[in-house]
Parts: sequence; structure tokens; C-alpha cells
Amino acid sequence: MMSNQLEYILYILGLFLTVGGVYVYGHWMAKRHWGGIPWLAAPRLTVVFATVSLLFLGAGMIYINYAEKQEHREYEEAAKQIAGMIAGDLVAMGHERLDERAEHLPAYHVVMAVLERWQHYGRVLSVYTLKKNERGELYFVAAPATDYNRNGRIDGQKEQAVPPGTVYRRHFPEIEEAFRGRFAMEQHPTTDEWGRSISAFMPIRQPDGTVDAVVGIDFDAKTYEQHLQRGRQQAMWTMMAMFLASAVAYLLALHQQMERKALAVYKKTLASNEHRLRRLAEMTMEGLIVYAHGKVVEVNEAACRLLGYSESELIHLPIGDLVVDGSMKLNRPHEEPERFEIELRRKDGTAFPAEIVRRRYDYEGEKVTVAAVRDLTEQKQNEERIRYIANHDELTGLPNKEAMYKAVERCLAEAKQHRHEMAVIFLEVSGIKTINDFYGYAVGDEVLLHLAQEWKEKQGMAIGRWSGNEFIAVVSNSTHQKAEEMAKQLIEVADEPIVVNGMELYVTVNIGISVYPKDGEDAKTLIRKADIARYEVRKKAASDFLFFTEPMAIRLHEKMAMERDLRRALENEEFELYYQPQIRLHDQQVIGMEALIRWRHPEKGMVSPSLFIPVAEQTGMIIPINEWVIRTACEQTKQLLDRFPDLSVSINLSPYEFESRRFVDKLARLLADAGLPPHHLDLEITERMTMDTERALDILSKLKGLGVTISMDDFGTGYSSLSYLTDLPIDRLKIDRSFVQHIQGKKDVILPAIIRLGHNIGVKVLAEGVETETEAAYLQGKRCDEAQGYYFSPPLPYDELVRFLNEQRVRRQAQELT
Repeated sequence: MMSNQLEYILYILGLFLTVGGVYVYGHWMAKRHWGGIPWLAAPRLTVVFATVSLLFLGAGMIYINYAEKQEHREYEEAAKQIAGMIAGDLVAMGHERLDERAEHLPAYHVVMAVLERWQHYGRVLSVYTLKKNERGELYFVAAPATDYNRNGRIDGQKEQAVPPGTVYRRHFPEIEEAFRGRFAMEQHPTTDEWGRSISAFMPIRQPDGTVDAVVGIDFDAKTYEQHLQRGRQQAMWTMMAMFLASAVAYLLALHQQMERKALAVYKKTLASNEHRLRRLAEMTMEGLIVYAHGKVVEVNEAACRLLGYSESELIHLPIGDLVVDGSMKLNRPHEEPERFEIELRRKDGTAFPAEIVRRRYDYEGEKVTVAAVRDLTEQKQNEERIRYIANHDELTGLPNKEAMYKAVERCLAEAKQHRHEMAVIFLEVSGIKTINDFYGYAVGDEVLLHLAQEWKEKQGMAIGRWSGNEFIAVVSNSTHQKAEEMAKQLIEVADEPIVVNGMELYVTVNIGISVYPKDGEDAKTLIRKADIARYEVRKKAASDFLFFTEPMAIRLHEKMAMERDLRRALENEEFELYYQPQIRLHDQQVIGMEALIRWRHPEKGMVSPSLFIPVAEQTGMIIPINEWVIRTACEQTKQLLDRFPDLSVSINLSPYEFESRRFVDKLARLLADAGLPPHHLDLEITERMTMDTERALDILSKLKGLGVTISMDDFGTGYSSLSYLTDLPIDRLKIDRSFVQHIQGKKDVILPAIIRLGHNIGVKVLAEGVETETEAAYLQGKRCDEAQGYYFSPPLPYDELVRFLNEQRVRRQAQELT
């Protein structure tokens, strides 16, 4: 019988712990003695151990179960003997004479005394006798008082003696078995109102052999279960001991096998290493020379190839014959290994640099020196090449930024020593970006290479490449006049046409000059001030040069301060949007507005856009500023659409924003965030943005795909070809105010032509800068579609714009009523 006892769990756990211990110990042994997977050292033995482990797992469970059954049988046999003795005593006492009224008979008291005596037996909890009445019911005949709780007293009603004739209410199949003449015992303990016990029943036979009554014995279940537990534990420890013995035997065998295989591997590795070392001495690229007493004793093949001798020629050759005169001698005694560089001479007399690593050894009873020789010719060449690359520009071959900085420092030190002047010239080649965009970077590189070659030939200066299109020249022992002459020569070279692939290309050069000691006394300051002067020259269209002056630095500092203020203004929300209404001329209705940025500086007050927009474009701040303008304009226009559904807003695009690859995606996100329908947004571009027509067409097509409208701002003042105008997906031309202001002059013929041109290509025309009634009437007469300017309204803050729109709507409603 299987029993859910702790022993089964402990046995399985102990088995798995033992297997785990074998696994861990096996890996430890493998790591220490072999190095491979432990089970591969003895695979068959491992399979046997695994099989034995599984057998022990099953056999142990079976054996523990068997031990439990065996203990039960032994307990049952002991119970049978006790029950037989009690039954014999009862027969001798005349128990057959007792019935339901037995308590009045003398034999009853004798029987009760016998039963009470048996109840003091250690295993027995209670003893009683049962008979059947005429109705077939079991009833107690003799049932003495029982100390169920084993406290030495008869406590309570249930421990009192049971009167004869009391019906026995419990049902045991074993009782019926006893009435049929056979001893019977429960297989498992039971629990009832008298406690936990296991019962056995023995027939009481009459002299004629028939069964008249049954004696029942309740044994203490705790004693019974302890008996079975001892049997199970004994079986468990027996099996565990046997399994541990098999595990130890397996580990011993595994250890022996590992040692055997490790030894075999060691022998194989040792033989392989010896063979490899012998081959290495012959195959290595480094020459090995063994010498003693100043003569070569032994060499390898690599040394013969390196020095150009045969092995027989090198043996016994004086070591000094291999060393170039003046190099470190190899025959000086040293206790420690030594590494150094010398020059060696080949058989043909050529010399080469070599690295020597030597050690002293005892070789066949004498002191010898073993020298490893490595040819350094290629390494020296590489080092020279690396030094050149580290100090020269890859494209032009001129000294690079680091080298030129050092050159300025050297020239400056010399000037300080001899108390004379020196000049630093900072050059920027303009036009390279345009060449790269139109003709490719290869052509642009050719232009820079041509300039570098021409400038390098100029006497009296050292020139190098500072960065992409920037160069630096240093003029030693220079006066103001000498530096000016050198700058003019550099400009003359740059102003000449440069022919690349049959094309004449032109560039300009901006040059800034600083002079020591007037402009500074260290290299960093002189280079910085020359760069400041070069920055000033960028404002000129043609090649030119300027010497550094302090006002230049002041203007640059002001520009940098402006840049810092711009960043702070964006963070502190100092920008505002003003809106200038756009009027449809034929009915004077407001159809749109142009968003214009204003900067309310906390200290300087309102700053003109003409002052801060160029700085924003130069520093890249125009990108986040334009994003703020678009977001704010879209959000405020969305607020107006409920009352003025036909209103649209125009926003000027910066060329930097227009050329950004991410602008289209960013604009779509801003429109979605604001919830503004795209057709209410008008983007104003300039003719300059469409010079690269193919690129402009691609960008404008993507913008039109979003649903926005496009206006060409300041039309007539740019450089676009009219042949491409019809190809551009624009919706409106905006006439520059310079044409409107001169309607009575020579430009009078241009303004109507632009209006007709716009109508002919199917776009609307808007005139900017309308300031008088005469100009408005003139434009209306020429069939101009729309206009904006101070005549209609100046740029207005948002709140004033709302009032203006409300007044216009009220005025229009009043006109409709009249």
C-alpha cells in the first residue's frame, strides 16, 4: 500500500540532491583535472550511473512501500496473538453464558476483570466483546471503562463502562469476517468519538466450535503508525546508503577516467607544442641568432633570408660583421633581457633598421645569447607616412590645422626673440558650396587643390589648410605693407578663372589679417582676430582683405550677444506676432493677413526684424524661431475661423527652413497640432529660393500635397527665369512695394505687366506697400486682385486685429442693409 508519508518525499529529495552533488563535483573534477565536459570522460559509465539512479528511484519507492507492508503484517500478527489469548481467556471464563442481561451474572464481573487487565497492555487502547441479538444487531456484552486520553483517570461519560446490551453502532467489515470464524484487522487507522485507533477482531468459539461472540481490540493508532514509520525510515536509509555507495563508486571511476584522459591530452599537447616550437623557429618571420664569444653559433631560416646569407655562411661568422659601425654592439654582457634598435648590414652591403630582443641562456653547458631580429624598414616607412598624414591635409598636401597652429607658434617665438613683426592671414574661399552643389564635390576639390598649389608657390609665407574652405598663412618678419602685398597676391590668384574639365569656374576669397604685437602676443589670439577680420570681409561681394581693428571685435561681440538674446527670447516668450490685413480690392473685404514677427526686448524695447533676422539666419536660430511663428500663427488663426471662416494667414519662409529636409513633415505636424485646415495657411517664398528649379519643384510639390497655398513674395526683384514660372506650383504673386511706390514713374509699365502675367498664368496678384488712396485706386483700375499696406491697416497685434476684423464685418453688414 502506498502512503503519502514524509519518507517518500525525503527519499526522492535525497536522491536528487545526491545526483546534483555528483553533477557539481563532476564539473569541479573536470575543471581541475581534465578541462572538458566531465561526462564525456566516461560516457558508458555515466549512462550506467544514470540508469542505476532511475532504478534506485523506482526501487526505493517500492522497497519503502514493501517495508511498510511488512511492518503492518508483523503488527497484525502480534495483534492476532494478543486477540487469540484474550479469546482463550474469555472461553475459559464462560463468556458464552453472557448475553444482554450479563451484568447480573457472576461470570460477567470475572470477564470484565480479565478485559480490564488486557487494557493495561501497552499497545491496547480498549477491549470489548460483541454479540448479535435476534434482530441481527450487534450489541456490547462486556466493555470495561477505558482511559482513552491516557491520563490515568476515567474522565467523562464516554470513558465509562458500556452496559451489556448497548447496540454497537459502528460498522466494520472485519467484524463480519470475525463472526465467520476468521481473525480480521483494519488496514488503516480510523478516527471516531473515542479517538484515533486501529481495530482487530477475533472470534470467540463455543465448545462445539461455533462462533458465539467476537472480541474487539482497539490498538493505539499512534503506536501503530510509529511502528510503520520506523520500518519505512529503515528502508529509506538502507536504499540511500546503497545509492550513496554507488554514487561514490561512480565518482571514483569518473575521477580515474578523467586522470587517464587528462594525461593523454597532456602528452599529446606536449608533443604538439614541441613540434610547433620546432616549426616556429623555422617559420617565424623574425630571425633568431644564437651567438657566444662574439661568433654566431646557430641561426634559423628567417635570419638567413633577412641577412642574405646561407646558414653555413652565418655559422662562426663574427657578430660584429653584421652590425653597422656606430650601432649598439650586441656582445656587451647583460643579466636582464634587453630590447633596442640598431642598423644591420646584409651580405650585399645594404643596411636596414632592425629591432633586437636578446636574452642570455645556458645552452649545452655554456652561456649563449639568443637574439630575435625584426626588420623595421616597413615600420619606419609607415611611421614616416603617419607623421606626414598627421601634419598634412589629405587633399592639398598643405600643412593641416594642427601643423599650422604650431607654425604660428614657432614664427611668433622667433618674432619675439628678434623683436620684429609677423602677420597671420586667414583666408576663406567663397563660392565652393555653389560649385559643389552644381558640379559635385570632385570639381570643388579640384578648385581647392588648384588654389593650394598656386598659393604654395608664393615666397615669403607658409600656408596651410585650416578647414574645408579655409586656409591660414603666416608671414614672418612682416610689416604692415608686406602683409598687404601678400594678401593682394593671394587675391590675384583666386580672381583668375580656374579651368576644371573644360569649365571656367570663379571663386572669391575673403582675407583677414592680424599683426604681432599690435593685435596679440599669442597664437590663439592672432588667429582669432584674423578670423574676425575675415568675417567682416564676407559682407563684400568681391575678393578683398581687411586688417583687424577693435570695432570689428565689438561688432562680432554684439552679434554674439544678439544670438544669446535670441535664444533667451525664445525661451522667455519675448516674441510677438503682428498681423497685416490683406484686402480683396473689388469689394474691400478682408481675405487674409500676413504674420510678422516682433521682438519686445525687456531692456531695448521693440527690436526691428531687420536687425535680428539676419543674425538668426547666420546662427541657425531662424529654424526654431520660424517653427514658433508657424505654430503661433496657426493656433491664433484657428481661433478666428469660427467667426471669420474665409480668413487665411500668410507666413514668410526662410531659405534655411525651405531647404530643410524635415520641413514638410514638421509643417504637417504643426498643422495637425493646431487643428488648422491646410488651405487656410499660405507660405511665402522668394525668387531666390527657386534658383535651383528642380529642387524647388520637388519641395513645393510636397508642400502642395499637404494642401497649403504658395505665394511668390517680392516678385520682380529676384533672379528667377520666367520660363520656369509656369512650372512652379504657386497660387499668388506678391508685387514688391517698390513698384507700387513708383506708379507715376518709369515703373508704371512694369506693374500692369506683372498683373497681366499673373492672370495669364492663372494665379492671383497681391500688391504690397499700398499707402495712399491713389495707389489703391490705381491698382483696382489695373485689375489687381488683392493688396495690403498702411492705407488699409498697419500690422496689428492679435487683439487689435480681432477688433479690426469685427469693425470690418459690422461696416460690411451696414453697407448690405443700405
